[in-house]
Amino acid sequence: MNKPIRVLSLGAGVQSTALLLMMIQNEIPRADQVIFADTGWEPQKVYEHLKWLETLMKEHQIPFTIVSKGNIREDFLSDTKRYASMPLHLIGEDGKAGMIRRQCTAEYKLAPLMKKQREFAGLKSGQRSKEHLITTVIGISYDESQRMRDPEFSWIRHDYPLVDKKITRQDCIKWCLDNGYPRPPRSACIGCPFKSQEEWRYLKETPEEWQDAVDFDNDLRTLPNLVARFRGTPFLHKSKVPLSEADIRSNEEKGIYSLFNEGFGQECEGMCGI
Repeated sequence: MNKPIRVLSLGAGVQSTALLLMMIQNEIPRADQVIFADTGWEPQKVYEHLKWLETLMKEHQIPFTIVSKGNIREDFLSDTKRYASMPLHLIGEDGKAGMIRRQCTAEYKLAPLMKKQREFAGLKSGQRSKEHLITTVIGISYDESQRMRDPEFSWIRHDYPLVDKKITRQDCIKWCLDNGYPRPPRSACIGCPFKSQEEWRYLKETPEEWQDAVDFDNDLRTLPNLVARFRGTPFLHKSKVPLSEADIRSNEEKGIYSLFNEGFGQECEGMCGI
């Protein structure tokens, strides 16, 4: 039996970047293949960071593939293409608050990744195998081990090196800096509704990307094809007001002091928090 192919699911954020660099430093077993699933709507800093990682992978002869279903922003706004629902915050027609079911992760991250892994395994669409053909290495850190999941198919095994080694997200940042690498960027779509207050403030530091998110948020409530799509009023921000009007100040800026910081929300890491 052939040795299973080891595949790193690269989100180009903190944890999966640390995993890749640890592989290059031979601190954990290397991947045979690295895959980045591109939604087409990542921050420019992520794409620049990914370009740097690509150069490193080429230097160390690690095969790298970018897969994509399309541009998630353009597809969602289109009135002719099929769209995947986003976890938008919603005020329903009855005035009750809610959140729309998320499909974007499955369709723009997991499905392209799975399709490429099937190709590596030599399996056709829908074909099954009881043989262990693929080991997917996933960048979930010890502090978020509750996000670990069993694989959907018997021919795949999941490997969580950061959890096994009890390495947290903050440990990943420290490891990168201690080893002379730059701090990895935050990986998530520009208009991800799961963003924390801190992440929205971080996005606002890049005016073009902040405006992109504001425009998208406004389109949700003004484009006729989108207005007809929802049974209620959708918003990107959890406060359920237009993003341009949302209060994204820190607690300190509001005069509220706490022992706990706001922290980051769910990070993509190739799997959008799944």
